[in-house]
Amino acid sequence: MYYLLSTFLLCVSFLSFSAPIKLQSYSGDTSLPHKLLIEALHKANLDYVHPYESDKDISNARILNDVKNGQLDVMWSMTSQALEKDYQAIYIPLFRGLLGMRLAIVKQKNVELFKHVANLSDLKKLTAGQGKTWPDTTILKENGLNVVTTLKYPNLFPMLEGDRFDYFPRGVNEPWDEIARYQDLNLTVDPYVLLKYTAPLYFFVAKENTQLAQKLTQSLNKMINDGSFNNMFFSDSQVQMVLKKASLKQRIIIPLSNPNLSSITPLSRTELWFDPLNESTTTQ
Repeated sequence: MYYLLSTFLLCVSFLSFSAPIKLQSYSGDTSLPHKLLIEALHKANLDYVHPYESDKDISNARILNDVKNGQLDVMWSMTSQALEKDYQAIYIPLFRGLLGMRLAIVKQKNVELFKHVANLSDLKKLTAGQGKTWPDTTILKENGLNVVTTLKYPNLFPMLEGDRFDYFPRGVNEPWDEIARYQDLNLTVDPYVLLKYTAPLYFFVAKENTQLAQKLTQSLNKMINDGSFNNMFFSDSQVQMVLKKASLKQRIIIPLSNPNLSSITPLSRTELWFDPLNESTTTQ
């Protein structure tokens, strides 16, 4: 009986990786999570495919559903307690915590909008735009902020330009590329305020996909230990842009609480987190 059970488990283990790992990204993706994932899969000797290769405008709701039903194997998202309950998180913050620091995209004609915003009470007078299912939407609302939502991320840019809301909070690595992508909308980055909360972005797999979770965790920890994770982080074009353009130390910091933060968050592993307010901002 023990022999049969062991043989069965070995077969299940083999079959679970007999097919390539299905990723949410597309082959030409240049984002840091995509590059980290590809490197982690290489270190684990796992093949991969991109089911969304021909359709890059996929809603977050579909991605979540596809991981649950097996159409995808790996996704990445800002975490929440609900996500960690429904999916298996890989507890390595991919942007080393940078996405918990948010800059506001505003209309160019409203570049002075935040000039006299000094605290949370001031911020409550304005309205943010966010994705309907994004975890940070809940964070903003739980802190008493006004939020307008939509299901599709690309809709947020014309909605901002059309005065449906006042500002679009983005991770500090994100807004410049986005503004360049939507340059016809005359948007810019607010120069005055930094919203700050702990909100790591993790890889997630289906809850029952424990073997893949273990493989990814092992690979990412190897990358942290051999320095390749930090090298990829500091070499990332978006991160370099943050270090050059964001002027983080000159901004008013408005701290926000994150009610969605799990007790499992690896806050004690200081090597996983980057603090651009206190650490050197030169690339390594």
